Amino acid sequence: MGNEHQQGGKPGSGRTITRDELYALVWSEPLATVAARFGLSANGIAKICDRLGIPRPERSYWMRSAAARPPRTPLNPAPEGVDEQLVLGAGRAMARRPRSRRSRADRRTELLDAAAAMALETGVAEVTLKRLARQIGISEAQAHNCFPGRTDLLLALARREIAEVEERRQSVVARGEDRLASIVISTVTYLHQAKARGTLLQLLLRTPEIREGLRAERAEAAAVAREPILRSLSDRFAMERSLANASTAALTAVCLRAGGLIAAGRDSFADVERICLALVMAGARSNESLSARGAGPKAPSV
Repeated sequence: MGNEHQQGGKPGSGRTITRDELYALVWSEPLATVAARFGLSANGIAKICDRLGIPRPERSYWMRSAAARPPRTPLNPAPEGVDEQLVLGAGRAMARRPRSRRSRADRRTELLDAAAAMALETGVAEVTLKRLARQIGISEAQAHNCFPGRTDLLLALARREIAEVEERRQSVVARGEDRLASIVISTVTYLHQAKARGTLLQLLLRTPEIREGLRAERAEAAAVAREPILRSLSDRFAMERSLANASTAALTAVCLRAGGLIAAGRDSFADVERICLALVMAGARSNESLSARGAGPKAPSV
C-alpha cells in the first residue's frame, strides 16, 4: 500500500517523511487527522509545519465545502538549513508538551485555546476535556479542576469570543466624529470580527446546550447595548420608543445576517460588507425622515 507513513503505523514509531509529503497531507485532511497518523497533536504538527516553512490551511478551511475552499498556498523551497526529510513520531515526548507548574488561569486559557482549535478542525462534538487534556499534556483531573465539565468549557469559550468581538467593536466606535461615522465604523468592525471569529462562534451557538446556556445573558447584554441607541434616537429625533426599538432591531438583524454569511464563507467579504453598509446607512438616514413626521428633532442638549 505504499510507505509506512501513508499506512498509518503505530503512533510513537519514528517514520521518515519529506516536506513535500507533509505539505500534501496537511492540505488533504485536517491537522488533527494528520497528527493522529504520527501519534502527535494538531498543535505539534502545526509547529513542525511552521518551522519547516510548510504553509497550511486556515482554521476555517475545513468548515467550507470543497468548492468554496481557496486554492492551496504554494510550497516554497525549504528555509536555509532545513532538511527536506524529517522523522515524525519518534517518541512519546513529541506528542506531549512538557509538564510544568502553571496557574489555574493559564491552564484555563491553554484549554480554551486548544478547544477553539479542535472545534474548528474537527467540530464541537469532538471537543472533550479528556482529549484536550491529552493534547496539552495534563491529566484529565487537572482539566476538570479548570472546568467542571465539557459544557462549562464550551460556555466559557463562547463568552470569551463574544466578549472579544464586543470589546473590539467598542474600542473603535469612539473614533467616529459624528453619528453616521460611528455607525459605519461599528458595522465594519463587527463584520471584520465576524470574518475572524464568526466561524467558531457559529459552531458554538449551533450547539443546543450552549445556545440555551447563553440565552438569558445574551438577551440582557443586547438590551444594555440597545439602550443608548434608543435614548439617542429619542433625544436627537424625538422618535417614539416603539419606533426606535423596531428600527434598531431591524438594522441589528441585517448586521447579524451579514456576519453569518461572512462567517460561513458563502459570499465574498467585500460584497456582503458593501450591501450591509448600504442597508444600515439607509436605515440610519431613514430615522430622520421618520421622526420628521412627528414633532421634529429636539434641540440638542448642552
